[in-house]
Amino acid sequence: MEQNCKDFAANLIADYNRQSLIGTKEKWLGVVNFAESELGKKVPISGAHYRGHLGTWVRTFYPQLGDRQETRLVNGVQQPIYVYACHEPAVAAGLTKAIEEFFAHPHPSFALRQAGAFASKKEKVSV
Repeated sequence: MEQNCKDFAANLIADYNRQSLIGTKEKWLGVVNFAESELGKKVPISGAHYRGHLGTWVRTFYPQLGDRQETRLVNGVQQPIYVYACHEPAVAAGLTKAIEEFFAHPHPSFALRQAGAFASKKEKVSV
């Protein structure tokens, strides 16, 4: 939990510094960061509605929201994560809808599995 708070703060500072340097009001957030900071949701590290599945949910069911990746701190490790243009009203509305659907679903991992989200690239290619 402590590491999550450190990562969150570091990513916010990095985003603020980037905006200061380029003079833009763009707001690029990962889906978990958006859920927690903009919607006040608590996204658990484990369990049925956990962080990894939330990101997979958005990429699987809402791919039109974007495919930009940036390197961010996640659990103390720099990792590529998908970030979304939250400064754009349509993207923010889409993320909000996706997050609400994710938390309303009784078994999101089952829905993701049915949608083929966990299939390897080899399995997704039809022969």
